[in-house]
Amino acid sequence: MTASTAAPMSLDEIVRALRIALRDSPDPAFVLDCDGIVLMANPALFAPLQLDETGVVGSDSTLFTRSMNTEQVLESFRSACDGTPSRYRGTGINKSGEPFVAEVTHLPIRVDGEVVAVLGATVNLTATDRHDAEARQSEDLLRLAGQIGRFGGFSVDAESGRVVLTKEARLLLDIDDDVADATAMAWAMHPDDQRPLVEATLAQCIATGEPFDIECIMILPSGERLPVRTVGEAVVRADGTISGAQGAVWDITDAATARLRERELEARLTLTLAAITDGILFVDDDDRVTYANPQALELARHTEEELFGAPVWGLFPEAVDVGFRDSFARARRSGERDAHRAFFPPFGRWFETTAFPTSHGLAIYLRDVTNDAIARVTATETERKITQQAALLDNANDAMIVRALDGTVEYWNQAAADLYGWSTEEAIGRDVVDLIRSDPNERASATAELMRYGKYAGELHQRTRDDRAIIVDCRWQLITDEDGTTRSVFAVNSDITKYRNEEEARQRAQRLESLGTLAGGIAHDLNNVLTPILMSVQLLKSDETDPERAEMLAMMETAVNRGADMVRQVLSFARGVEGRRIPVDVDRLVTDLVAFSQKVLPSGITLDVDRSTALPATMGDPTQLLQVLVNLVTNARDAMGSSGQLCITAQSIDIADDYGFVSDSVTPGEYVAIAVEDNGPGMPSDVASKIFEPFFTTKAPGKGTGLGLSTSLAIIRSHGGFIQAYSEPERGTRFIVGLPASTESASADPSPPKKSNSMPRGEGELVLVVDDEETIRRVAGRTLRAHGYRTLEATNGREAIEIIEGGTDTVDLVLTDMMMPVMSGAATSAYLEEHHPSIPIIAASGLNSGGTASGSVGMGINRFLAKPYTTSALLTAVHETMREHRGITEESR
Repeated sequence: MTASTAAPMSLDEIVRALRIALRDSPDPAFVLDCDGIVLMANPALFAPLQLDETGVVGSDSTLFTRSMNTEQVLESFRSACDGTPSRYRGTGINKSGEPFVAEVTHLPIRVDGEVVAVLGATVNLTATDRHDAEARQSEDLLRLAGQIGRFGGFSVDAESGRVVLTKEARLLLDIDDDVADATAMAWAMHPDDQRPLVEATLAQCIATGEPFDIECIMILPSGERLPVRTVGEAVVRADGTISGAQGAVWDITDAATARLRERELEARLTLTLAAITDGILFVDDDDRVTYANPQALELARHTEEELFGAPVWGLFPEAVDVGFRDSFARARRSGERDAHRAFFPPFGRWFETTAFPTSHGLAIYLRDVTNDAIARVTATETERKITQQAALLDNANDAMIVRALDGTVEYWNQAAADLYGWSTEEAIGRDVVDLIRSDPNERASATAELMRYGKYAGELHQRTRDDRAIIVDCRWQLITDEDGTTRSVFAVNSDITKYRNEEEARQRAQRLESLGTLAGGIAHDLNNVLTPILMSVQLLKSDETDPERAEMLAMMETAVNRGADMVRQVLSFARGVEGRRIPVDVDRLVTDLVAFSQKVLPSGITLDVDRSTALPATMGDPTQLLQVLVNLVTNARDAMGSSGQLCITAQSIDIADDYGFVSDSVTPGEYVAIAVEDNGPGMPSDVASKIFEPFFTTKAPGKGTGLGLSTSLAIIRSHGGFIQAYSEPERGTRFIVGLPASTESASADPSPPKKSNSMPRGEGELVLVVDDEETIRRVAGRTLRAHGYRTLEATNGREAIEIIEGGTDTVDLVLTDMMMPVMSGAATSAYLEEHHPSIPIIAASGLNSGGTASGSVGMGINRFLAKPYTTSALLTAVHETMREHRGITEESR
C-alpha cells in the first residue's frame, strides 16, 4: 500500500461501505437520515418483512419500528441524532403475532464533524431470554458476533496502494488526525506473521473483485493488541475495471474474548464430563452417538471407536424391548426431559436414563442403578412387612401405644382407640396423660421403674374418655436408637377389668363358701344347743305361777329366740334361702317400703320416691324381698345420721348380653330395678368391695352383726336377681336391687293362719324320738309325754330301726334328726319308707333356714321341722302329721 492524503468519506461512501459490511450480518442493521428516512437496510431486516432493499430504502423507519415501543425508539433515535450513541432493549409483536425481545443500538454517523445519519443495529434476544445457560451463552456469542459498536471505514487505491481511513477508523486504530498519510502506519500495525495473509487477500479482491472477510490482530501505537474484523469489496468503475477496494474494520475484542472463553469453557466442560462418575451421551436426531464420556463408554461396554457414529438401537437392540427407545421418543415429542428405569438383560444390571432434548438431538444422562433398584425392592418388601405388621398391631386385642419420653403419642392402634375411646387421629401428637387418666402416684411409680430398669410390668387403675374405671395389665419397654439413646416408650396395655372382677368374685365365692361351711357347722351345733333350752324354758314357763320367775323365763325364751334368729341368718348366708315363689306386686312392695321408711327415718332426712307406672311383677317371696329392702333403708338411715336425703326409685330395665358385668349369674332379659340411694358420707373402694362379706360391718361394736347384706345377697340371688353397690367418699351410696320381671299377675298375699292359744294333745300315740343329742331327746320326749303322747328314744337310725322291728309296741310316728353318726336321718327315712311305709316321719335339722325344706320332703319324710323348734311347733307338727296320715290310711281302706 502507498500512503495518500486522508480525505473524509461522504455519507454515500459510508452507506455503501456499511451495506457491504452488514450484508451477511445475521442481525438486522439499517442507516437512517436525521429525518428518519431509510438510507440502507441489510437482508436480515427487510427479508422478514417480505421486501427487498429497494422496497425499504426511502421509506419511513416506522415501517419496521411499529412493533416496538414508539416513544422508546424515537428517544433513542433523537439521542443518536444529537451525537450521543444510544442503546436500548425493547419488546414487541412480530408480523407472525409472536412476542420478541430485541436490543437496538443507534450510533451517530458524522461527516465533517456533523451528524448526518444514524446507524442502527438490532440483536434479537428472544431466544436468549427463553433458554437457560446454554441459550444465554449463545445470545452472548450472537451479540458479540454482530457487535458494531466500534467501527471505521477504509479505502485502498489499486494503483497507488494508498490507504484512506475515516475518522472513526483512525479513532479505532489510535492514529492521530495530524498523520496525513496513514498507509504505512496501517500496514505496520499488522504483525509479521499475519501481514502476508492480509496483503494476499486484498490483492485477490483488487485483481478478481472477490470480497473478503478476515479477522486478525493489529498492534496499536500504544502496543495494545486489537482483534479486528475487516470486511471489504472491490470498487468497480463504470467501465468494469477495478479502481480499488473499500470496506470497514471492526473492533472484535469482545467477540474474540468470548470465543476464547467459549473454547476455555468447552475444554473445561470436556474435563468435567470426563470426571463425572455417571455416563453422559449425546445422540443426534437419528439416535446416533455423537459424544460419550469415559463413564458412558464403561457402562456401555464399548470403545469410543465402536460407539461414536453408531445407532444406539443397533448396538443395544434389547434396550428397545425394555422401554428406553420409547422414553427417548417421549422426550423429543414433549420437549421436556424424560426418565426411564429398566432391567437390561444382556448386562444383568438395572439402568436409568434421563433424556434432555437439545437443538441437535438428545443429551442422555446414564446411571447404573442396580444397587438402588435392589434397595428399592428391599424397601418395598420392608414397607410391605411393616404394613402387615401395622395391620397386625391394629388387629391385636391389646392396646399398643408408642410415646415419646415427654409423653407425646406417636402410635396408637385400633385396640387402644377401642379401649380408651380416643381415635388414632385424636390421640397422635397429644400427651398420653391427657388421654389416659390414672392415679398420679401409681403412674409416677411405674414410670420410675421403667426408667430404672428399662421395662415395667404391672397393673394400673385407669379411666377412659367416658370416665369408665378399668384395670389394665401394663407391659412397658424403653425403645433405644442404635447409639443406645432412649427415644420412646412402647406400651402394651391389656384390659383385665372383667378378669379381675371375675377373679375377685371367684375369690369372694370361695371365701363365702368356706365361711358358709364353717357357719353351717356352727349353726347346726348351736341349734342343737338352743333346741333343748327353748323347749325346756317353755315347759317350765307353762307350769310356773310365780310372776317374777315367769318373767325371767320369758326373758330367757326371748334371748333364745334371738339367738335362733341369728343362727337362721347365718344359715341363710351359708345354705341359701328358701321361701315361697309366687307373683309379687312390685308396686305394692315399694309402697310397703315407703311406708316403713316414713316411720323409721328421722325428721331431718327427706324421702324422695320416683317409680315408673305399671311396673311388672316378679316371682318370689314378698316377705323376704321386703326384708332386703328394709335392710337397705335401715343401713342408709344409720349412715346419714340425723339429716340427709334418701331416694327410692323403681323402674323396668332391659339387660343385654354385653351387660354381663352387672353380675356373674345374671341372664339377659327384663328386670325390675329398685334403687335405694343416700347422700351420706359414702365408702372408699376398699370398704365397698367387702360389704357383702359375712360378719363385715362398719358399725360400732354391738350395733350390727355383719350378716345383713350377705343375707340380702343370698336372698336376691335365690330369686335370680342381683345387687349392685355404688359408693364414693363424700358422694353417698346407691344400692340397686334387680329382680327378673314376670308375666304372671300378682295376687294378694294370703294372710297367715290364725294361731290358737291351746296346744294340740295326743291320745296315747307312740312317738320314737331319734337324735344323737341326749338333751334334745330328753326334752322332746318330756314335752310329748306332757301333752298326751308316749315316747321311745334312739341315738341313731340303726338303733331306731332295731326298736321298730324288735319291739312289741307299734310305733305311730318317728321324729328323727337328719345329721347323726352311724346312720343318718335320710338313710333311716329311706329304709322306713321301703320296709315300714305305714309309719309317718318328721325330719328335724339345724341346717335349714327356710322352715319348709321342700327338698327334703319326700323320700318317706312327711314334714320337716327346723331347729330350734318351739313346743308349739313340735306339737303342731306331730298332731298335723298324724292327722294327715290317718286320713290317707282311711282313704286307702
